[in-house]
Amino acid sequence: MMETRTIHPSMKAVWPAYIIAAILYFAAVWAYFRYQDENPRWLLALPLVVFLVPIKMHVQRRAVTLRFEGDHLTLERGILSSTRRTVDMAKIQDVTVRQTFGQRLIGVGDLVLESAGESGAMSIENVDQPRAIADTIIAGSKKSANERARGGL
Repeated sequence: MMETRTIHPSMKAVWPAYIIAAILYFAAVWAYFRYQDENPRWLLALPLVVFLVPIKMHVQRRAVTLRFEGDHLTLERGILSSTRRTVDMAKIQDVTVRQTFGQRLIGVGDLVLESAGESGAMSIENVDQPRAIADTIIAGSKKSANERARGGL
């Protein structure tokens, strides 16, 4: 049996977006006070729009969860409405790690899981340490298949 483990996409792309948004916001506030000619104060709220992009990225990141639960993998997507797909670890046939050059530089990648008898692959994008996670999934799949072959489950 594997321990329960939860994986979300990485924050490595979200933090720089927050930093850039903060820099743009403070530059706009500085420009407002530097060149103000009786501008209304509500204009100071306008630059807050730059935070919409990193907030959207953050929410999208939290909306995807991959869980190792005993001898099952569960991929859940969505917040208000959600899709949940659970696959038996023994049925995992292929785990693919895809990394672009930029993803390799920051240590993230995409996982694609293919299982026996299921249509379509499960994928989770931009996870930290994708190779280690893939190795864990493969080891769990082999262990689960061996236990089933011996009649353990």
